[in-house]
Amino acid sequence: MIVPDLHTALDHHFGFAAFRAGQHDALDATLSARDALVVMPTGSGKSLCFQLSALLLADTTLVISPLVALMKDQVDALVARGKRATYINSTLSAEEQQNKLNILARGWYKIVYVAPERLRNAAFLDALKHTRVALLAVDEAHCISQWGHDFRPDYLRLREFADALNRPPMIALTATATPQVQTDIIAQLGLRAPIKIVTGFNRPNLALRVRYTPDDDAKRRELAALLREHTGSAIIYAGTRRGTEEISAFCGEVTRAPAAFYHAGMADDERTRVQDAFMRDKIKIIVATNAFGMGVDKPDIRAVIHYAIPSTVEAYYQEIGRAGRDGEPARVVLLYSPKDRELQEWFIENDAPEPRQVAHLYQILQRAKNWVSPGYLQRATNLNDSKLQLALRQLELAGALKRLGDARGLIGVEVTPNVTLNLAESEAETEKRRAHRRKLLAQIIAYAETNQCRRQFILRYFGDAGNADAPDCCDNHRAATTAPTRRAESAEEWVPLVILETARTLQRQVGTQKLAQILHGSHAQEILQFGYTRHKFYGKLADYRVGEIENVIEQLLKQGYLKTIGGKYPVAQITPLGEETVNTRAAIAIELPRAPSPTARAETHHTRQAGGTVARTLALVQQGKLPAEIAQERDLAISTIYGHLEQLVTEGKVLADQLVPADVREQICAGMREWNGQWLSDLKARLPAAITYEQIRLVVAAEKKK
Repeated sequence: MIVPDLHTALDHHFGFAAFRAGQHDALDATLSARDALVVMPTGSGKSLCFQLSALLLADTTLVISPLVALMKDQVDALVARGKRATYINSTLSAEEQQNKLNILARGWYKIVYVAPERLRNAAFLDALKHTRVALLAVDEAHCISQWGHDFRPDYLRLREFADALNRPPMIALTATATPQVQTDIIAQLGLRAPIKIVTGFNRPNLALRVRYTPDDDAKRRELAALLREHTGSAIIYAGTRRGTEEISAFCGEVTRAPAAFYHAGMADDERTRVQDAFMRDKIKIIVATNAFGMGVDKPDIRAVIHYAIPSTVEAYYQEIGRAGRDGEPARVVLLYSPKDRELQEWFIENDAPEPRQVAHLYQILQRAKNWVSPGYLQRATNLNDSKLQLALRQLELAGALKRLGDARGLIGVEVTPNVTLNLAESEAETEKRRAHRRKLLAQIIAYAETNQCRRQFILRYFGDAGNADAPDCCDNHRAATTAPTRRAESAEEWVPLVILETARTLQRQVGTQKLAQILHGSHAQEILQFGYTRHKFYGKLADYRVGEIENVIEQLLKQGYLKTIGGKYPVAQITPLGEETVNTRAAIAIELPRAPSPTARAETHHTRQAGGTVARTLALVQQGKLPAEIAQERDLAISTIYGHLEQLVTEGKVLADQLVPADVREQICAGMREWNGQWLSDLKARLPAAITYEQIRLVVAAEKKK
């Protein structure tokens, strides 16, 4: 065909003055009947690559997309411009679908959007027999790759489908594909010598942030703070359906404005209502699972907040890409807790049907007719739609059935009876995919926990060697500009710096509680076992109680000087903000414990020299001091001192004779002859009221020692 002047066509059909990066090259390919793979960031204009092609080509362009919301938005926009566009999906009535199929068969539509499952629909396939397809566009093409983050089994039919259409030119488009996934897309679709257009992954208007939130209370506090300082539309991604509902209610309480939730368990009309309200700014905040957002073209979203970590860097990049599509500054914030990985690990281990479920499905299908309702199969097998499709695919691979297509909302199958199912191959493939997904999860965890440039991390992940420049890059880069500047002076102001330096220099990282014990100078077994006593700051804060040190650590976590990373046993790690503060010896504005008095400091010194608190009491006893004198000197309760003394008597290091008068000892020993040895209260009841429990404890300990 004669390729028109593309700039003139762009202005005529869409009113744009210039192409964005990669669009012209993609159009050159499609209009020259070449296959193409297009990888562009979300919001960079992928859809124009096939929309303008469709308007310039003589026959129909078929767009395969998993996104019902995208279909409606894009078709509405095209129809508003007077273009012959439509979509055919399950949201339409049977009558509407048939009417559109009749028009499709006459070749009137220039561009038609369908979901991948429509490729199994008998009526749709029949309409295509009377239609010339000039271009097959595969949107969200990463869905065809088992190594991508959103694998959909129905995409695997695309190559066979294209061959059945006499293999028209194909354009595959995605915003999120690593080099490995790009190669897999080309192979799975069978693209022929495709032109590969990768425009880069840097979105410089997005400010990347990770906030460390060790528990749900911390997440709520951080989310509330973000909402109070935020203006404009925002998407908050939650990990579960229940989470969307609870968090949306919380957002409404904080902002005193309506917030909505969105998830796949809602009725279609309710989801449509919520989405339309968000698009029209009637609702500013929407809390959703990853069921929301793909293809939703709202340009002025100013923030995307992840309440829970997504499963992959690809998913995260795609979801944050919905912010700032107008090119204006926007914030993307991940509220990270090491515990979040447990939910994603559960999803990975439960993403495919079990062999017994596949076998059960086969038994049901043998008793069913050729056409069966997917809803019935889901209820009978307790499989969701994704697992049901995977199970049907496994039965196909095992030679147990043949798919006949879909019609009138039913699945058509031809079952081979009495097949001995061998699912070993599909099970091995499932486990291989799970292992890969675990690696992908490890990468997004690494992104959340890194102290390096987050933007550069994302670019390198996708194989983009370009620069990571941005006006407001990421929280790790902001450390130098947000760190305090006044130098620490008092002993109290040095306490948080000592904590940070200890966390930075420990060879083996520890949790917050153990960090406090090391700084206090604990003699706990694990502290001794792993050699923490050799650290230069071991016991550096011995003058302070462990609880006081833990309180400072908690404040350092809340203010972002420390973070907790790791899985089941999270450990404390210094952040770039903490590093900058330690390097400049700056005073941190937090609530600090009061420095101990010289007397208390001296007592702490003596206790350490003695080898511990019990040993310190022993040293004072050996100096001839009485328990009351020891308690006063050490500023401890008398009961605490007697506890030390009981231990020392039991160990034979102190004699009860030194501490209890002879006549009192004789009375206690006499009373013990008729005592059952169980309750001290029974023994005390037999003795004069002047004899104390503390004296009884020491004599009893001495007698037991004998």
